[in-house]
Amino acid sequence: PRLRDMPGWIVNETKRQKGQMETAAASRLAEMVGEETRRAAQEITKLLTYVNFARPVTVADVEVVSIVSAQGDVFALVDALGSGDGKKAQKVLHQLLENEDPFALWGMVIRQFRLLLQAREIVEGRGGSSQVQQALGLHGFVAGKVTEQARRCSLSALESIYHKLLEMDEGAKNGQVTLDLALDTL
Repeated sequence: PRLRDMPGWIVNETKRQKGQMETAAASRLAEMVGEETRRAAQEITKLLTYVNFARPVTVADVEVVSIVSAQGDVFALVDALGSGDGKKAQKVLHQLLENEDPFALWGMVIRQFRLLLQAREIVEGRGGSSQVQQALGLHGFVAGKVTEQARRCSLSALESIYHKLLEMDEGAKNGQVTLDLALDTL
């Protein structure tokens, strides 16, 4: 399944494994595992065992039990950047860099800010989370997160960050700076 179809796949796989999972929990798990169905099935088994098959799996269960991947933590990185919490942003960044290739992480950061820019334009046009979801082809949970983050930043600030990302990208490609240093600078 494609990424936006993964929450539905996760809910169905949870039922196949004789358990239940809240929709928001399925969306959070989908953020963590991406399109990796084998990994998702393993995480579902682990989560159902954690709740002893006695109740539906919640978002809190997913946060406690499942291994967080870079895509999920990019939200935390962008949240920290958006709120001006440089200390937390650096902590999350360094955790991400321990397990992720800087180029893959760089691509995720750029994508996230591109989504924020587009979402902010939709918000300024009096749109909400559902319009962001439809226009950008995102899953509902992701669209809600992106919309929430976009509301905290002005359009001019997001444009400025996006231009800075371009300069950093050019600097990394022509050898002026390494990507991990560029991410630290961000």
